[in-house]
Amino acid sequence: MRQDSHVSLDDRGQSSFKRGHGDISHVCCIFSTPRTHMFSRATTLRGQGQKHYWLVRQVDEASFGVRGVDGDFLPFGAEAIIPLSELIAHYSPEVAVFEERLLTATREHGIRLGSGNRKVAVRDSIFRVDAPSVRGLFKLALKFIHARKLSRARVLVRELLRLTTEYAGKDQFLFNDFGIRLRKAHFYEGAVICYRRALSFTQVDDHLYYNLARAYYEQGQWWDCMNALVSCFDLNPELPVARDLVVLTLALADNARLRMRYGKPPVPDGVARRAEVLGEAVFVHDETAQETARKRSLRKEEAEGLWLPGRDAVGL
Repeated sequence: MRQDSHVSLDDRGQSSFKRGHGDISHVCCIFSTPRTHMFSRATTLRGQGQKHYWLVRQVDEASFGVRGVDGDFLPFGAEAIIPLSELIAHYSPEVAVFEERLLTATREHGIRLGSGNRKVAVRDSIFRVDAPSVRGLFKLALKFIHARKLSRARVLVRELLRLTTEYAGKDQFLFNDFGIRLRKAHFYEGAVICYRRALSFTQVDDHLYYNLARAYYEQGQWWDCMNALVSCFDLNPELPVARDLVVLTLALADNARLRMRYGKPPVPDGVARRAEVLGEAVFVHDETAQETARKRSLRKEEAEGLWLPGRDAVGL
């Protein structure tokens, strides 16, 4: 399928994060649990330090198969089925261990899951890093966020971005989609990380710089937001949502009550000056919009009903 030349804009149109033919997400990874955690089922394994390690594979949307791994990180023993709730409550993904230890071991030994206690040798291992497995683990990170397991979500997102294995679909479109989903889950730190990872694949996408600016705006990181907007305007000085965000920044800089209403810190004078310069450069081609924005931004006494260009674009 042909990709657009630009990544999708945050909050504009549909995300390309979809299940395509042959691209259904799934989880197959090493997970760990604390040694102090007692399991009711009789699954044994060798502990590593203060952790137990397990091979976890997704069975369906709500259940996962779990079995132990031995000292060589090869799976063994009968598989136990656990619900998603137990996985979220007690298990931590170990993506680096999966990539560096289990994948290496299975390639050397030609191991795949067998029935019971058997290890079945095959030519091609079923264990791999690819777009479906990465998407599956990312969806699990979202579930950690919704369950308020933020430290595990943070570690998982970072490890997914640090995977060294090359796979089809490892590009700016994938990480932009991750960033959009994390921003909508109010996990702004992770969104910034994903957008910046996407920018490692391209530096000429104005939409991506806008999405990064949007995430910084949500955090109230004004300088980083403005720097991303400058990069966006360098590529496309007429992008409407980016122009709206500049106007909104100016309105917030000039209205303490509005900042309090939306939980934003004061806008530094230097940021406001840069926003004014950008605004002048952008609106030079749209005098009507410039005059409308100027008049309506002066209605400070009507803060509760204040019209702001870009309210939809930035979630006001």
